[in-house]
Amino acid sequence: MVERGPRGAVIGALVVPIFALACLWQWQSPNPLSRVTLFSAGFVGLVTLASLEQALVFLRSAMRSEATLKEAIGTNYDRGLVRAIIMMSVLDYLYLLDYAHWHLAPALERRPLQWAGIAAAGASLLILAWADRWLSRHFASDSSAKEMMTGGPYRYVRHPRYVSIILGKLAAPLLLGSVLAWMAFPVYVLLIFRRIRREEPHLRALFGTAYDAYASGTARLIPGIF
Repeated sequence: MVERGPRGAVIGALVVPIFALACLWQWQSPNPLSRVTLFSAGFVGLVTLASLEQALVFLRSAMRSEATLKEAIGTNYDRGLVRAIIMMSVLDYLYLLDYAHWHLAPALERRPLQWAGIAAAGASLLILAWADRWLSRHFASDSSAKEMMTGGPYRYVRHPRYVSIILGKLAAPLLLGSVLAWMAFPVYVLLIFRRIRREEPHLRALFGTAYDAYASGTARLIPGIF
């Protein structure tokens, strides 16, 4: 099962645009692609590229064994978050349906906010790729997995991958102007904070005083602030 994992993740990422297009398609309109805009395409691209990046970089390294995978995705200390994120992924298609058909809060669809969403999506992908490059090295072997990461993005914050996730989840309501996405965003933030509260004691148990020293001089999510 571990060996087939990255392949399945890639296939899952590649079907995202197909379902997304079905949500955006204006079935009874002479212009069925009218809601396939820069901003809706930007959201679909964010989800697709982030999924592909994780499958080809992060999961490929993490899935070398069951034990490594559990440590990498944190199911050995926080199984609930992984399940919650998987279940909530269906919300992405509800946001697209709101953007293309329902228009529950049309006043939220504002061009300045959508351009901010493009910036948030781009920053999310860049940080994710940077963090996953270091994580893939970390989980590449048993010896490297025993070393605490303090380089790359981990030099500036302790949880760069979670910064990426928060930015990506913020990009969704900004790009699509969906009230559903705005309602879901604080839930994602609370889930990330819950994850951090569970992950940090785990890291202290693994690395001891070295992690305490690292944590005392490195912000959790925002350099110099938090």
